[in-house]
Amino acid sequence: MKENAKIIVCPPAEKIRILQSFSYAKEILPITFYTKEEFYQKYFFSYDENTLYTLMKNYHLQYDICLLYLKWMRVVDIQKEYSLEKLEFLRKIKKDLINQNLLFFHPAFLSSLVSNSLEIQSYYDLDLWEEEIFHSSPLEDIPYTHDIYEYETMEEEVNAVCIQILELLKNGHSLSSIYLCNVGEDYYYTIDRLFSYYHIPVSIPYHRSIYGNNTVQKYLKTGELDLEEDSSVLPLLVSCINSIPSFDWNDSIWREILIHKLQATYYPNPSYKEAVSIADLSSREFGEEDIVFVLGINQEQFPIIHKDTDYLSDVEKEGLSFYTTTAWNKKEKIIAKTLLRKIPHAILSYKLRTPFASFYPSTIIDEFSFTVKKGIVDTYSYSNLYNQIRLGKKLDTYRIYKEESPFLRELNCHYKIPYLKYTNQFSGIDKDFYLTHLSYPLKLSYTSFNAYQECKFKYYLNSVLKLNSYEETFSSFIGSMFHKLLSLCFLPNFSFEEEYQKFLEKRDLSLKEVVLFTRIKKEFLKLYEVLKKQKTLTGFDDSFYEKRIEVPIREDISVYFVGVLDKILYYQKIEDTYFSIIDYKSGDIDTHLEPMKYGLHMQLPVYLYLMHYGRVFHNPIFAGIYYQNILFDYPKWDESPKNLEKRYYLDGYSTDDISILERMDSTYQTSEMIKGMKYSDDKGFDRYSKVLSNESVFDMVQYTKKKIEETTQSILDADFMINPKKMNKENLSCQYCPYKDICFMRESNCIELEKVVDFSFLGGE
Repeated sequence: MKENAKIIVCPPAEKIRILQSFSYAKEILPITFYTKEEFYQKYFFSYDENTLYTLMKNYHLQYDICLLYLKWMRVVDIQKEYSLEKLEFLRKIKKDLINQNLLFFHPAFLSSLVSNSLEIQSYYDLDLWEEEIFHSSPLEDIPYTHDIYEYETMEEEVNAVCIQILELLKNGHSLSSIYLCNVGEDYYYTIDRLFSYYHIPVSIPYHRSIYGNNTVQKYLKTGELDLEEDSSVLPLLVSCINSIPSFDWNDSIWREILIHKLQATYYPNPSYKEAVSIADLSSREFGEEDIVFVLGINQEQFPIIHKDTDYLSDVEKEGLSFYTTTAWNKKEKIIAKTLLRKIPHAILSYKLRTPFASFYPSTIIDEFSFTVKKGIVDTYSYSNLYNQIRLGKKLDTYRIYKEESPFLRELNCHYKIPYLKYTNQFSGIDKDFYLTHLSYPLKLSYTSFNAYQECKFKYYLNSVLKLNSYEETFSSFIGSMFHKLLSLCFLPNFSFEEEYQKFLEKRDLSLKEVVLFTRIKKEFLKLYEVLKKQKTLTGFDDSFYEKRIEVPIREDISVYFVGVLDKILYYQKIEDTYFSIIDYKSGDIDTHLEPMKYGLHMQLPVYLYLMHYGRVFHNPIFAGIYYQNILFDYPKWDESPKNLEKRYYLDGYSTDDISILERMDSTYQTSEMIKGMKYSDDKGFDRYSKVLSNESVFDMVQYTKKKIEETTQSILDADFMINPKKMNKENLSCQYCPYKDICFMRESNCIELEKVVDFSFLGGE
C-alpha cells in the first residue's frame, strides 16, 4: 500500500458512488475500500468453516449461535478476566480457538493503519466501541422539518409513488435517478404488483434462497452431483460445496453447515439498465439529480426501536463501551434526522394500515414538526389494467355491503369486466418460492396427513396459509381435562380433587357449565373405576401416557412425522417389548381400516408406524391397538350397570398370537375389556373378533410408511389441487370443511373412490 494512502470503510453502494465521482481523475488514487464487516475481519480476526465446525461439535452450539458468539468475541480481550459470566465464557472460548489456530489475525493490516488515514462513511449505527475505533464524532442534532403525506393503506401509498414517478418521467427525469427507501420485504409484493400495472421497471432485491431448488434438494438427498445438468443454480451449488474444503458428506455437522450456506445463498436478481431502485437509506449518499421516496415512516419502523434483547443486557452493559437500549433509541432519532436531512429531494409518506395490521405515524413526525398533508389523489387516468382490478373490488364492496365507493359509477360505465365469472381451480404456487419460505423443520401429524388425503387444498389452507384459528369450546375443554387427568391418574400420590380443581381454574364457567360439570365429574370417576378394573385384567403393567414420538421422514430436508399417543401399555421380556396402544375418543368410533388404501382412516396404522420407527422400544412386538370411548351422551335409564361398563371396552385390533393376547387380556376367551373378543380352543376366534397377524401388521406399517413418504413428496412438490373424495356417492371431505366459501368445490373436482372390502391392497400373503 502506498504511503499516505487512504482506507475508506463504507457500504458497497457508497463505494460505487465514490468511484464514479473519481471516474475522470487523471491519476490512480491510493484508496482501499472495505465494508465494515471486511474491516473487522482484518482489524480483529477472521475465521473459516473449521472454526464453526469446532464450535458446533465441542460446545454443542447451533450454527446461528456460533455466529453470534464470534461477533461478540471481537470485543473480548483474552488477557483480561471478566466479572461478567457471559464475557468470561466468551473469553475462554476465544482462547481455546486461538490455541487451536482457528482464529486468524492480521498484524500487517494493523501496522498499515499507523501510516494510512482511516475514514468511515455511510455507517451511522456505530456502537460506542466502534466509535472509539474510527474516532467518530457524535452525530450533530440539527433541527429538521419537512412535508409528509398520509395514506390510508399501503396500497394507496405505493400507488401514489407510481403516479408521481410517471409525472417525473414526463418532466424528463431518468428512472435510474429515482429511489425507494425504507421499504422492507412487507412492501415488495405491493411494489412489484402496482409497478407492473403502470409498466414501471423496478429492481426489487428479493432474497430467494437456492435451498429449495430441485437440483439442490436432489444433491442433499443422494450426495451425487450431475455436473452436466442444465441448471442455473448448479454453479451456485458447486461454489457452496467448494467453499467448505473439509466437507464430509457423512458428518452431520458439516451437512448442517452446508445447509446454512445454501439457505444464505440467493438467486441473482435481474438487473435493469434503467429502473427504479430500492436502496438502503443509510448505505449511500444522494445527489441533486436524485429523487428519493421514503415510505413507511411509521412507529417502530422509522426510526428503529431497540429492545433490551442483546447478548448483554442493559444492566450488564453499564460501565462498558456499549450503548444501552435507551441510548440507542435516542441515537436512532438523530440518525433518522441525519439520513433525511442529507437527501436533497425527498418525498416522505406513511400508511395507517395494511390488510393484516394497523400502524401509527412515527413519533418523529411531531418531534421534528413535520407538516402532515393528505396523500396525492388518484384520478384513475394512468392504468387501464389497475382500473379494471379496482372496479372488481368496488363491485365486491357494493354487492356485499351496499356501499358505493368513489369512482364506482365512472369505472363501471367505462369498463366491461367479466365480474363474478371465474374458475375455482387452484392455479398453484411457485415451488422454489414455497420451499424457500417453509418453516423448517416441516412437521406432519396424523391430522395434517389426513387433511391432505381428504383434500390437498384443505391442507394448503390449514397448514400453509394457516387459516385455521383454534377456538377452545366447552367440549374441547372437557376433552383436554379428561386427557390430562387420565395421564396422571395412575401416578403415585395422584389427587383427583386437586388436579380437577386446578384444571377448572383455567376457565370461567357459566352457571350452565357448572351444572354440567357435576355430571362430568361423576363420569370421570366412573371411567376411573373401570380403568382400575381393566388394569387388574392385563399383564402389561408398564405404561406411557401422552407419549410424544417424532420420526424423521427425509434425510435431505428436515421433515418429521409427529404424534402424541394417549396411552401405551407394554410388557418387557428380555429384549422384546410387547405393546398395545389406546387412543381416547369422545365421539363415534369407526374401526374400519379398509379406506387406508386411499390414505383415509389411518389413525391406528399411523400409531403403529410411529411405534415401529419412533425408537420407543428396542424390539417392539404388536399386541393390540384400540380406541376407547371416554365421554358419552346421557345413558338410557333402563341400561344395566354391566352394559354401562361395556361402553368403555377397547375397540380395535388385537394380535392373533394367543400367548401374547393372554397376557394382554387375561379374560380374552370372553373378554371383559376388548369389544367383540371371544375365543375357544375348538372354534378359534369368534367372527366378531378383530385380530391381525404379525405379517398383516408388518404389511400395514410398510403401507403406511409408503403413504406418508408419498404424501410428503407431494407436499414438497406444492401439489395442492382441490380434490375432495367421494365413496358410494358420499362426500368424505367436505361435510365439515370450514373452507367451503373459499374453494367453491364443484362436482368435477371430486375423486370417486371404489369401496374397499378387504386388505388385499396391502400385499403380502
